[in-house]
Amino acid sequence: MKGSLGNPGFDESSRHNQFGSITSFASVNGNSSSLKGKLLGLEDNVKGLNEDIGSNKRDVLLLRSEKDSLESALNAKVMELRKYLMNELSRIEDEMKRHFVHQKQENNRMQQQITGLKGEKTAMQQLLLKLQRRLSDLEGQIGNESG
Repeated sequence: MKGSLGNPGFDESSRHNQFGSITSFASVNGNSSSLKGKLLGLEDNVKGLNEDIGSNKRDVLLLRSEKDSLESALNAKVMELRKYLMNELSRIEDEMKRHFVHQKQENNRMQQQITGLKGEKTAMQQLLLKLQRRLSDLEGQIGNESG
């Protein structure tokens, strides 16, 4: 009766032991052709498969739990990093605003100094022209008196 239970490789005269190797029902029961032996073998096989399914279900549940735990930890880390980066960005923006205000004040101060220096330069140029005219007048007077 090979191929029963929809499994083409299934041989009712053999079953899997706890180590995954196949043992024949004949060695387990002594009479592989008896219906009772075949039923016991099938029951053992079903019992082993059910245990494997139960074990695999527990493994799947454990893996899902681990996956959920890891996702939760990863999400927490992402949120923590996002919060840190947002705080850092805010701090840097505030610092840039302070520096911008300070730079603007410094620019205004420098502009005032430049305006003051331009005024002094203009005043000194006017004074220089006045002094040159006076020197010229004095040289003219000295030349008139000596001649």
